[in-house]
Amino acid sequence: MATVTPTKTPYVTPTRTPTPTATPPPGAFRATTTGVFRPSNGHLYLKNKNTSGYADTELDYGAPGDKAIAGDWNGDGIDTVGVYRNSTFYLRNSNTNGYADSVIPFGTTGDLPIVGDWNGDGIDTIGIYRNGTFMLRNSNTSGPPDITLMLGSSGDLPIAGDWTGKGYDTTGVFRPTNGHLYLRNTHSSGTADIDLSYGMSGDKPITGDWDANGTDTIGIARNGTFYLRNSNTNGYADITFTLGTASDDPIAGDWDGKP
Repeated sequence: MATVTPTKTPYVTPTRTPTPTATPPPGAFRATTTGVFRPSNGHLYLKNKNTSGYADTELDYGAPGDKAIAGDWNGDGIDTVGVYRNSTFYLRNSNTNGYADSVIPFGTTGDLPIVGDWNGDGIDTIGIYRNGTFMLRNSNTSGPPDITLMLGSSGDLPIAGDWTGKGYDTTGVFRPTNGHLYLRNTHSSGTADIDLSYGMSGDKPITGDWDANGTDTIGIARNGTFYLRNSNTNGYADITFTLGTASDDPIAGDWDGKP
């Protein structure tokens, strides 16, 4: 299958305006928990609570050098795993060993994967980050980007989340050289709506709804320890625990669909 290389085009306004259909009742949200991907062997270790301890689920999915991702690919309310390898996404619809349910060429060598519910339809879809430019798809299929925007610069790491509880995900970047995060509240180029100093050089960013309030907030992984914050503000970690090793890459999701 041919690799689809997104072209660098001006920002295009999505045809569907992402707006939540209704205000969810109290208790409608579930907390995001964490996991790690071990690039040396392609294993994933997922936890159902943000506490220290052994993984609740261990998977052999991927290969050394893959970039791990996670999202709700089919709208069933459960996040499942995936990897990005050689400009191709390999998505699985269950947290079990096996072959990819969806194989999607998108991007080019050197791109970084990013995942989010960009249009508020309840399904996470793919995207890539290339030298300060996000290219996002509203479906898990090959094709040109539905949304293109600029944020950050070469060397930044892409992140995504619903930073304000609006009902859909937008982008952000973590700058490993200074531990700053720059978050945008809309699918448009421009300066950050939220600028935080959280972490330090060498940390790996992670985001999720840690307290189940409908808003995604920041976190970092450092040498096998997670430091999660329940608000997008400067300050100390609200949740700290150990999982994995210094070389592991952090991931986050609602792995079991339970409170």
